Amino acid sequence: MTSLGVHRDHLPVARVEAARPRATRGQRLRSLVGIGLAAALLSLGLPAITGVGWTTAAQSLASVPPIWLAGLVVLWALGLLVNTLVLRASLPTLTSRRALTLSLTGSAVANVMPLGGAAGIALNYRMLRKWGYSGSHVATYTLVSNIWDVLGKLVLVALVLPWVALAGSAVLGHVALTALVVAVAAAVVLGVGVAVLAYPPLGARVAALAERAVRSVLSLVGSSRRPSFRGRVAAVQERTRGVFRRGWAQASLGVTGYIGMLFALLWAALHVAGVDVPAVAIVAAFALDRLFTLGGITPGGTGLVELGLASVLLAAGGDPLAVTTGILLYRTLTFAMEIPVGGVWLGVWEWHHRRVDRRAGIAGGIAG
Repeated sequence: MTSLGVHRDHLPVARVEAARPRATRGQRLRSLVGIGLAAALLSLGLPAITGVGWTTAAQSLASVPPIWLAGLVVLWALGLLVNTLVLRASLPTLTSRRALTLSLTGSAVANVMPLGGAAGIALNYRMLRKWGYSGSHVATYTLVSNIWDVLGKLVLVALVLPWVALAGSAVLGHVALTALVVAVAAAVVLGVGVAVLAYPPLGARVAALAERAVRSVLSLVGSSRRPSFRGRVAAVQERTRGVFRRGWAQASLGVTGYIGMLFALLWAALHVAGVDVPAVAIVAAFALDRLFTLGGITPGGTGLVELGLASVLLAAGGDPLAVTTGILLYRTLTFAMEIPVGGVWLGVWEWHHRRVDRRAGIAGGIAG
């Protein structure tokens, strides 16, 4: 049997190219609104909360010693490598290099548009199909990796909330309430998804409802197509359960390690900037940061994350300039830097596969 992820299925290029995401007018409008909201929150909201202008913040960032910046970059890179454990557990034949490719390029796309996770998933789908994976393998990978991501954030909140509540601060109490509301909403969505995957009759019911809905829409537009989802859903259910059984330990280790590396990065960035606040405030700010990245209202939670971090750290007594510098250092590494790095990585990947496709076409023409 061919080992998926090692050998290509020689999929027709047209089929793979068809998987490119095409934005509708509504999606483009929502993207513009989300980007505008993110820009407004960040450019106007952060200075308003901290009282630190962008010129002063830039001068503070420029004064950070290069050796400290290098150390922060190393922490960021190590976190990405640890996260590949989750991706490889979600698709056991995936290599570390390809897992890192999916992570960086998907983040680069997701970080430039609201609800960009869908665009990142579409890009990952195209890459995985190009590498020879079937649609059901890709669906399993997407479901399992995202379930572990959300689960990791919810477990973090569940562990942090009691500590924050016991801290006694009224502001931290409001943070706990916000985190609780977002966490409950995410837990409901996650619970429904897990139930559909774990309980075959429920999955069949959901597939039947989806079939009827899609067929009704197709009938309205005069199409005679009658798509069937039940077999596909059953296959994904079976494969997902198998992946969970075999890879839960590796995925758990990867999620725990990745969250730990991100927290270390936030703590280090705040330390480098000179922020001096109680540990509970940093932990609460980090939990809020992780939850705000789930929303997707703005690209990567931009604006919301920075304001949330600043509110908690300032309420805990942090110096405004130090807080602003630390937040910008952290977000530059966990958000902004992924865009050019992932973009270049994607460009190299596209160039390489165009060369491969051209060579395959030339070889096919000679053979013909």
